[in-house]
Amino acid sequence: MSQSIRQAVMQASREWIANFNQGDVQACIECYLPEASMQVSPFGHFDGIDAIGAFWNEFAKSGPTQLVYRHVEIKVLNDKQAILSANWSMNIASGFISKELWTLNNDGQWYLEEDDFSVLTQLSAPLEPQKRTALVLVDLQNDYFTGGRFELDNTDKATKQAKTLLTYFRERALPVIHIQHIFKDDNAPFFASNTSGIAIETSVAPLENEPVIVKHQIDSFINTALEQTLIELGIEKLVIVGAMAQACVQTLCRSATNKGYRCEVVSDAIAAPTLSYGEHRFTGSQLVAANLLSLSFGGAEAITSAQWLSDNR
Repeated sequence: MSQSIRQAVMQASREWIANFNQGDVQACIECYLPEASMQVSPFGHFDGIDAIGAFWNEFAKSGPTQLVYRHVEIKVLNDKQAILSANWSMNIASGFISKELWTLNNDGQWYLEEDDFSVLTQLSAPLEPQKRTALVLVDLQNDYFTGGRFELDNTDKATKQAKTLLTYFRERALPVIHIQHIFKDDNAPFFASNTSGIAIETSVAPLENEPVIVKHQIDSFINTALEQTLIELGIEKLVIVGAMAQACVQTLCRSATNKGYRCEVVSDAIAAPTLSYGEHRFTGSQLVAANLLSLSFGGAEAITSAQWLSDNR
């Protein structure tokens, strides 16, 4: 039963989005129950379909379109109600939905009874398509380089290619996000707090206006500001470089894909260590190759730095 309800609510949501993107505001308004309520941060509270309709008709004057929901979650309350939450972005704004309460009406259709969402970013003009792609540099920190506590096989070469992409993004004022891993345990084998090993390597060090996401776990999304940063910037695609291939890079790609982002991982800008498992020993290059192969199955598209730059000139 719960699965069929999820499917029904997802279909109702998709129809609402399709109507919105086609500019059919009246069809969107008609998806609310007459007594529905809507909370829009920071714009206020709207009670009843007339007030809700007035809000959407006014908002429509700004030409919104290209609405997309990401990281959609549906929780079934009973056989007639379910709550949808998600992140959203469109051509002129982005934010998150805390609660869409969908209710099955007597006519057999699903309607919105409560709608609670926030606008994190609102633009005066549509965001340029190329600015919806962010370069994400993962854990290119001193401990992974020569003399560090956990030296990887090919960090210097990978960082050189990452620097090439970083220069491209900076020259065009495109979004750049740095990930920095700091273990909370002072006795951690590497990336221990209050050590020089946690610093991002000089050649790819962040500029003042580039966000640095500090994480304490392998997954860059857990207890960090990464997802909110992506929402605020209106990002749709991540170009990923850094380390380690089998850990933080792999996990970032999987998590981002599951949340609805497209990922491109730059194959010659990824580093890994030599590791052994049982009788098997893998070089850093072999680990990179194996993890790129793994990611090619629904996790990310692998591409060389030269090919990426050629495709985006």
